[in-house]
Amino acid sequence: MIILISIISFFLDGILSHYILPNSLFLPLFTVVALVLIYPYFNNNNYRYFKYIALLGLLYDISYLDTLFLNFFIFIIIGFIVGLFNYLLSNNLYVNVLITATVIVLYRIINYLFVVLFKNLPFSLFDLFKNIYSSLLLNIIYCVIVYVLTEMYSNKKKILRSK
Repeated sequence: MIILISIISFFLDGILSHYILPNSLFLPLFTVVALVLIYPYFNNNNYRYFKYIALLGLLYDISYLDTLFLNFFIFIIIGFIVGLFNYLLSNNLYVNVLITATVIVLYRIINYLFVVLFKNLPFSLFDLFKNIYSSLLLNIIYCVIVYVLTEMYSNKKKILRSK
């Protein structure tokens, strides 16, 4: 289940980014959403989870960006946030949507600050908010759809998930 969600999200990111304009209202971050959705399937084995998301971040850097280790570190930070939320709150659809929204905002802020600091781009609060709200709608819809599908499949096949 973990690998299936990750592969689908990873390839959907690549496919949709070719068809959706960068200034569109729907910017995909499906791999980041997958970090939230796969956490319960690791059954509180945080060491395995962090190894997996670090590798996923490295592959994301190599495949889609010209940076090395940027998403590697961002995915690890996101993993800590996901783990903290899952430790404090129960695993259900509403909590996953909340975690997804938080993670997307955090991802966009870190990426924007990186671009501003290292690419000599002027800081614009409007551009930051536009990047954030452009990413939220599509990715939350994706989170809800994949959560419902994986929940039904997990219950049908009796796949264990942490609560």
